[in-house]
Amino acid sequence: MNFPQRARSGVRVGAEGQGTSSAGTALRKSVPGDENAVAKAVEELLSELGGPGPEFSLQGAKQAALRLIQDPEQGFIFVVEEQGTGQIVGVASISAVQAVRAAGAYGVLQELWISRDFRSSDCGRHLLEAVDSEAKRRGWQMIEVALPPDGYPALERVRHFYEERGYRVGGLRARKRL
Repeated sequence: MNFPQRARSGVRVGAEGQGTSSAGTALRKSVPGDENAVAKAVEELLSELGGPGPEFSLQGAKQAALRLIQDPEQGFIFVVEEQGTGQIVGVASISAVQAVRAAGAYGVLQELWISRDFRSSDCGRHLLEAVDSEAKRRGWQMIEVALPPDGYPALERVRHFYEERGYRVGGLRARKRL
């Protein structure tokens, strides 16, 4: 899938304000102008998971991405950008939530997507490390992620990916569409 090409320079991310780069890619915090590529990446992720369903709207996804980009109280988005092309090849979007059980704020990893061509390049690991760093900077005690449903062909691989990075399966979640 092709995403809009955008050159970036001087954009810094992370607790110390440093971006990371590896194997021709650069990890950075998302900025205004990335929302189209982020929304298309999420659409691709949902397609891989068997959707997107009828409730998905590309325009709505762009607006939601822009809200996360512009309002740090809502959460944040990190992207991995291919150097040279400016193509976004990885996305991690996190929503900030409050819960009594967590004694305050924590993050929900809403989407983690890596382009198929970059899935063996450690982009996912780097994105999760950036998420952890930002969450700690914010004083959050936890990051939560929902796994794909039972029957998803790569469920065990996805589960193993998260467990290797310190996530522990904590039960099922239910959803009601309104």
